[in-house]
Amino acid sequence: MSLRSFNQLFLTNLRLIYRNVSGIFWTLVMPVFIYIALSVLPIGKILGGQINYSNYVLPGIIAMVTMQGGIYGLAYWMIDLKSRGVIKRLLVTPINRVELVLSLLCSRVIVILIQFVVLTLVGVIFFHATFAGNLISTFIFALLGGFIFLLIGLFIATFADSYEAAAPITTAVGLPLTFLGNLFYPVDSLPQILQVVAHLLPITYLADGLRKVYLSLFNWHDVAGDYLALVIWLVISLALVLWRFRLQAE
Repeated sequence: MSLRSFNQLFLTNLRLIYRNVSGIFWTLVMPVFIYIALSVLPIGKILGGQINYSNYVLPGIIAMVTMQGGIYGLAYWMIDLKSRGVIKRLLVTPINRVELVLSLLCSRVIVILIQFVVLTLVGVIFFHATFAGNLISTFIFALLGGFIFLLIGLFIATFADSYEAAAPITTAVGLPLTFLGNLFYPVDSLPQILQVVAHLLPITYLADGLRKVYLSLFNWHDVAGDYLALVIWLVISLALVLWRFRLQAE
């Protein structure tokens, strides 16, 4: 893999992202609106007053936008490129497939990191949300969660060639992750069978791990299980994408 060509592809992908005004709105502005709405509404009572709801929901919103960036953002973007024949034209050029995919993933992870920073600053400045300050642990969770959901988005994109074909798939994947993923309320408040499902989802461990590093001083033993679950999901997601790419190449 050529570092120079990778850098060029990486910068090209970044330019495509920030030139998309509507995409920037849905990526950065709308999550802030959602967080503000959830923070000002009197829904923290579900936690029994144990913790300020702005504190509780901030890591959940961050996990949610990380998931949406892959399952909705990247999947639909890839499908749009496929429908316009851009992917086919790229594949007949000397561009290495590994460089293309890796540069795409890395550019999107940069966006996810920006989302982390923006939402955290809004929470801390305007709602006095707690951020314990462990930047390294937060960065690791951002990378793990980002790559997992971006790979899942790529996996979804291999099954559809149009928005109409992709919408049912993204909905079927995204809704359970949103409502069972420990984002807006504790998993323990769900019925038993749904708790079992929730503990199989990667977003549950992303939200749980972020909540731990945001709300308390870092303790490796507290987050080790979340890290392990996310690493397992990263391996699974990568294996699924490679499998689908191999099938399509045959």
